[in-house]
Amino acid sequence: MKEFLLVRHAKSSWSDLGLEDKLRPLNPRGLKDAPYMAKHCQSMGLSLSHLISSPAVRAFSTAKFFQKIYGKKNISLEKETDLYFGSIEEWLYIINELDDKSCSFPAFFSHNPNITYMTNKFMGSHVENVPTCGVIYLKSESSTWTNVDYDNTRIHGVYFPKALRHGKLY
Repeated sequence: MKEFLLVRHAKSSWSDLGLEDKLRPLNPRGLKDAPYMAKHCQSMGLSLSHLISSPAVRAFSTAKFFQKIYGKKNISLEKETDLYFGSIEEWLYIINELDDKSCSFPAFFSHNPNITYMTNKFMGSHVENVPTCGVIYLKSESSTWTNVDYDNTRIHGVYFPKALRHGKLY
């Protein structure tokens, strides 16, 4: 069985409207939500091994909070260009190319609308919108990354910062 997370970047700042989209940093709420959600995932016992992020500052910053909270110096953190508004077919290709021996539990940090589109391609519940710093936990029946596909992977959990803070599960 293969497990992985899809994580939408935390809330970004729009204070500098002239700033290139890829360079937008996290805003104060994003700076609180990213470690909060990382702690939530850790408390659930999700043993992340790899963090794969869009190169956009807001996504990579969110991933860095997860790396810090997990406290693993050896947890891999890398940028993947196709996670910055690449197609969901490109995302699935990234998943299918993971190494079974070295990658046991990845998390992918990216953007809407593709996080929501990708989430809804997998079996399970329908998610209207994945909000900022939303985490989608997926489990595949496949024993190899090569064979992970929409029809053998199910949504196992949906976690949103605002809902968690108010004691609500999706």
